[in-house]
Amino acid sequence: MSQTETVEHFRVHGWMRITDAFDARAAAAMREVVWRALARLGVRRENPSTWTNERPTHLKHIRDDPAFSAVGGARVCSAIGALLAVQPHDPPKNWGSPFVAFPSQEGWTLPTHGWHVDANYASQLWPPRGVKSFALFGDVTPRGGGTLILSGSHRLIHKWFVDHPPPPDACSADMRRLLQAHPYLRALQTEGEPKQRIARFMNRVEDVAGVPLRVIEHTGSAGEVLLLHPLLMHVASINQSAAPRFLLSGGVTTDQWGWGASALRDAPLSVT
Repeated sequence: MSQTETVEHFRVHGWMRITDAFDARAAAAMREVVWRALARLGVRRENPSTWTNERPTHLKHIRDDPAFSAVGGARVCSAIGALLAVQPHDPPKNWGSPFVAFPSQEGWTLPTHGWHVDANYASQLWPPRGVKSFALFGDVTPRGGGTLILSGSHRLIHKWFVDHPPPPDACSADMRRLLQAHPYLRALQTEGEPKQRIARFMNRVEDVAGVPLRVIEHTGSAGEVLLLHPLLMHVASINQSAAPRFLLSGGVTTDQWGWGASALRDAPLSVT
């Protein structure tokens, strides 16, 4: 087991990596399901000139396809159970929605906008009341559209809202605005010289009040699953490779990601 595959790594950094969670045949079957759905939209695997929509959005209807069930194998379910510290939870109805990122003509930059979490920002820290899962069913190379995660941000966010309690009726958008007052998060979401931003936020770890922070690019091989704390900040990135990026974004929650009855009103739109 590598250091990034441990519960302790998840506790400190907010994520853990499970390699070879499913095999190449299962990943290929998932891609087939997506390509069939894209073909109905006029997007052809063999014709990159049809890849004009960099992030197609009409794919949620295929998330119940049996091909995607391979994500929830024994290793993933065992790790989620350990992270939830035996809190009662039901298996998910499915393992999430597929997201495709086609190659882009834009230059690659560290985004300043779009950073978010997919849960209530006031959620408890430990044990988490849910675990997000990002399953790669295609290889993702550097700058190939991998989701960017702010390692350690779950602890930063939790401490910030303990020290600066939000109003009782604050929604997700309100809490994102309140986070702008944190110096590090404000700097991350402020325009600057691109190479300097990458050097500061991605190429080194910055200790902020005892929390090691660094932006990590989710690259890896098909069959890898990344498990995230629900308070871990993340954002979509540009795909500068020649191949589409295939990701299944889902997870297990014990409390509707902390929003309860207001989940549909307040939950942020997830773009990965």
